[in-house]
Amino acid sequence: MSHPNRHASTRHPARAVAAPRPVITPAALTTLIVSVLLGLLSGAAWMQLT
Repeated sequence: MSHPNRHASTRHPARAVAAPRPVITPAALTTLIVSVLLGLLSGAAWMQLT
């Protein structure tokens, strides 16, 4: 008694699906850098004043 292979004709090779990465716009990156620098500078000024 032989069992037919049901998946032989319908099987497809697995494909890797790349997850889309969020693209950071240059304006957002510049805003982030400026805000970090302002935070560090204000922290340094506060340390000097206290």
